[in-house]
Amino acid sequence: MREAIIRYVLVLLLAVTIGSFPPQPQEIHAPNPSGHYEKVSGVHLLCLQGSPYEMGLQQGTFLREQLRELVRLHLYEHALLEYGSLHPWLLAHARPLDRTLPTALRSEMRGIADGAGLSYQDVLLLNILPDLLALSCTSSSGESSRSPFSSDAAVRPAIRCPQNGEAVCCSSFAVWDSATVDGGLLVGHNQDSAEADLFDRYLMVVARRPSEGNAFVSAGPMGMVGVWAGMNEEQVAVLLSSSPSVDVASSGQPPQFLLRQVLEHAGDLTQAKRVLLAADRLYGGNVLLGDGKAPGAVAIEMSAHRHAVFEADVGSEPLVRTNHFLDPALAMAQRHALSDPARSASLARLGALQTLLELNKGWIGADKALALLMDDRDGQVSGRFGTESLVNESDTSQSVLFYPATLALWVTRRDVEPPSVAGSARAADSSYLQLTLTSLLSQCLVGG
Repeated sequence: MREAIIRYVLVLLLAVTIGSFPPQPQEIHAPNPSGHYEKVSGVHLLCLQGSPYEMGLQQGTFLREQLRELVRLHLYEHALLEYGSLHPWLLAHARPLDRTLPTALRSEMRGIADGAGLSYQDVLLLNILPDLLALSCTSSSGESSRSPFSSDAAVRPAIRCPQNGEAVCCSSFAVWDSATVDGGLLVGHNQDSAEADLFDRYLMVVARRPSEGNAFVSAGPMGMVGVWAGMNEEQVAVLLSSSPSVDVASSGQPPQFLLRQVLEHAGDLTQAKRVLLAADRLYGGNVLLGDGKAPGAVAIEMSAHRHAVFEADVGSEPLVRTNHFLDPALAMAQRHALSDPARSASLARLGALQTLLELNKGWIGADKALALLMDDRDGQVSGRFGTESLVNESDTSQSVLFYPATLALWVTRRDVEPPSVAGSARAADSSYLQLTLTSLLSQCLVGG
């Protein structure tokens, strides 16, 4: 009875919130410049080019209906009912973070808003809502004094923080040299989310050709300007896995925005590390950086004020990261931010992926790397593990593999069906789509 009353109150609050902050259509300030959008094998593909505002305008125009639906479902319904987060409270904390973001990314979000007929505030929240929720949950542990939410515990809404690690199940790896069939670099990533069912239909692969900086491709949710998994024309690849810590800052940039800047400005691993570590960070995560030209890769574990770089020697073990820190100092700062079940699950995935990569050493090409990501037993040398899911969890919404030497990528995702049908599906239940950054960029020349 008590739960029914609470849910009824939340629904009433939802109605008030939607009535107070409706996504009002905005006038489009410029005609849509050249770009391209198509849907292939269930995957949304975009090519965007020009200034930051122009690229945002293209995305907003092409995906107008999907973005408006995503804002309604995610910001105005899901965030309130699932997390108890009130829109005005979120906006109050979004504004200070907005001021720390690069002008170019803010301009791109403005373009998305104008193209989709949304407010800038809603597009901003779409991009940083996971960060706001994560920081609020971190500050609720009482261990962090730097969180922007640490001073308003008495007035913030009662946010339901994810339990048992339901929000952190990502896995990333980088293999090259003697581990791969041709010595080239392969980097793979499983993007997991506690809201996988909500985001499935809004996943996209987007190639950007900015007027300044490197062209690059990334995979992730619609409306986002940050990057969790991407590769640029200089053969630099970036992967981000969530790894919470009590070491957070009162201002700075979320890591996905920093990885976007790495792709735009870095031409090798040295430059990539410099761009990533030089900026002020709001919090951190587990990052893999790869360079197909070397070839080689590094793992960087970081919180807001600390970091550890793991260099791999030629012929050494593959680089693998999940959702916990291996560096002792960073691991200490993570004790109260990562639950025991989440840490155990992360350790299990790390060990399984390391073992699978070692068992397949010397035989790893694109097909086998995809099999490892997707828990495809027919494509792995993995009989000792039985049939249980090892790497591709129930909340895996998208898997991506990059082969930087040829600017190739493979994207896998589950087929989108009604929630009652697809609720238990995984990315491993569908095939993959092979693309290249070059071919995606060529579509911009053709136009939408």
